Amino acid sequence: MSDLLRKRVGRRAGERLYIVMACEDLDEAVQVGRQLSQVNNGVLITYRRAEDVMLNCPSGRVALIILANNDDPEAIGRTLSWMRHRWPQCPIVVIGEMGGGAMELAARKGGASYLTRPVGPQQWAGLVQHVLTGAAKVTVR
Repeated sequence: MSDLLRKRVGRRAGERLYIVMACEDLDEAVQVGRQLSQVNNGVLITYRRAEDVMLNCPSGRVALIILANNDDPEAIGRTLSWMRHRWPQCPIVVIGEMGGGAMELAARKGGASYLTRPVGPQQWAGLVQHVLTGAAKVTVR
């Protein structure tokens, strides 16, 4: 893991890293879990709603947050504000139905990246591998 990435994630030797995902579509969680199992270097924690993350947040090191639920842009903005306060350096990705709309604007204002559905295996692999291994080369099987 590069020094920059280690500093950003804050990982200590032997410490587990968590990917937190709020999603309504379990297929998306399965895809992230599949990529995580290939890296074999972290734990996926899933929630149905983003507000559930705020009510019962993980206590370990969060390496990546994925918001793939269908909250309205205003709710996403509030959630991102809270998450930025709780995990200021953690990468956050919002998954939405289309680009250029209010959801993408809320995500970007909240300091998150934005992807549109459908998110392919290579995009999931890129997210997971970049955050957990810092690998420049993404391999998808």
